[in-house]
Amino acid sequence: LQRIWVLRKVLNPLSPVEAMELLIDKLSKTRANGEFLSNMSSL
Repeated sequence: LQRIWVLRKVLNPLSPVEAMELLIDKLSKTRANGEFLSNMSSL
């Protein structure tokens, strides 16, 4: 849950398009959602 809050804080100042592009880019580099959330510090 803590990592979800971090994700929301990172995405909040971005436009919807920028936020979606960032999410797609980062998610495409991981094999699973858990791995993505574990790597949140690299955002």
